[in-house]
Amino acid sequence: MEQPAIACKGVTFRYLEKSRPILEDVSFSLPAGSISVLMGSSGCGKSTLASVLCGLLPENGGFLSSGEITLFGKPLKSFSPRERTKEISMMFQNPDLQFCMKTLRKELYFCMENICIPREEMERRAENAAKAIGIERLLDRPLHTLSGGEKQRAVLACIYLLDAKCILLDEPFANLDPDSVQELMTLLHRLCREQGKTIVAIDHMADHWIGTADRFLLLGPGARVLCQTESLEQFEQVKTLFREQGVAYPGIWQETELPHGNANRTGSSIVLHGLTMPEVPQKPKKRRKPAACVAQDQSLLFEGNAVFPAGQITAILGPSGSGKTSLLMTLLGQRDYLGDIEIQNGDIHKDMRDMHPAERFSAVGMAFQNPENQFVTQNVTAEIMDGLQRRYADETPDTLRTRAIALLDSCGLKKYQEFSPYMLSQGQQRRLAVLAVLAGGQKVLLLDEPTYGQDYRSARALMDQVREQVQAVGLTVLMTTHDRGLAETYADVRYRLEGHRLTREVDTL
Repeated sequence: MEQPAIACKGVTFRYLEKSRPILEDVSFSLPAGSISVLMGSSGCGKSTLASVLCGLLPENGGFLSSGEITLFGKPLKSFSPRERTKEISMMFQNPDLQFCMKTLRKELYFCMENICIPREEMERRAENAAKAIGIERLLDRPLHTLSGGEKQRAVLACIYLLDAKCILLDEPFANLDPDSVQELMTLLHRLCREQGKTIVAIDHMADHWIGTADRFLLLGPGARVLCQTESLEQFEQVKTLFREQGVAYPGIWQETELPHGNANRTGSSIVLHGLTMPEVPQKPKKRRKPAACVAQDQSLLFEGNAVFPAGQITAILGPSGSGKTSLLMTLLGQRDYLGDIEIQNGDIHKDMRDMHPAERFSAVGMAFQNPENQFVTQNVTAEIMDGLQRRYADETPDTLRTRAIALLDSCGLKKYQEFSPYMLSQGQQRRLAVLAVLAGGQKVLLLDEPTYGQDYRSARALMDQVREQVQAVGLTVLMTTHDRGLAETYADVRYRLEGHRLTREVDTL
């Protein structure tokens, strides 16, 4: 029998010596030279498992209470960090946590320094790695200016460069558009089939991998393996188990039916008149006097017109890096622009430029793509209460706390009410961030990839909560997403931002 690339036997891991296990009696093996996808509900331990498999844990925290992990037949603990790098590389769910340098070129050089590549070879290797991932144009861009999808591709370029035998990917396609997903899937398939690489991915979207992955492992609580499937036909046989775990199987959004509700169209709408967003925004102190003109090829959006209707959900789709997040930041008043943005509430029309920041933030709230960027407290319940306090200024702390816990319960976060937000998984943090903004009671809600990193159950609970507010109080929602199934299920209106243009999509029967 061929030696597995990764094998776990009875692995139990906890972050604190006497706390409950995050991983409990986990056992499986993954063949070398294959593509395996690990799926499971948010918070079941997938990301922790990935960190344990690549040796980051318990080396940097936590306790491996029992069990053993082998990497290509050798105990993982016998590898030094440098030796381990040659065997396995990992892409984190949040790419910002992985960068050390200012630009991708410098990041690639840093990677090569760590594996002792001769200086004279670095430029050629860096450019070859960027070309393989299709991001040569990003080599000298500051990493903090890249979109979420571009950052993920930058990390993949670093992993490609390191040339490890096994590549471990945590939500590799979460911020990528479908075309980019297919491009990278082709690359991963080639790395596996032509170079013998072992690919292990954590993903909530099985659809991406159908026809490419060799196997799917469904993980339950404590990351224990509940079942393994190897084809679309086998998915049909275990759909009930996937649904019980709240995990998406191919076609689940098409099967999702939403209850009918009474629409409330009394909220605020946003109207764009000839909106142009410069690709490189001015510094904040210069925003008071925007440039007289911006060429189309120097803009993300050029002379865009749109209506985001009151009391409805509008989805913005489009390729990675096309400017979707920048559009939301512009509507929040954090980016300069040309043209006009008008907020309309009944007969009252206000130009964004005429609104004081306090007035704007009381009308428009946003949940960011990276939720850690917006937390203001060290406690999950306090995070919700902070928003509620602005909305219900006369209520007692006990009443606010009761409201906060009810909101947390609606999205499966009640049991984490005394945790720090930074102790939650990425998917749980995203739910908390959206709930915190909902708690503030703004009439316009901007959601940047709200279901990235979410299992089906969590994504649906979150969007049902948003939809309930839309119907109850006329909340106007504008969300960016790469998940067309989600957009077609929940959005009343869909726009596409691509090639400097914002175009309304028309439903076809």
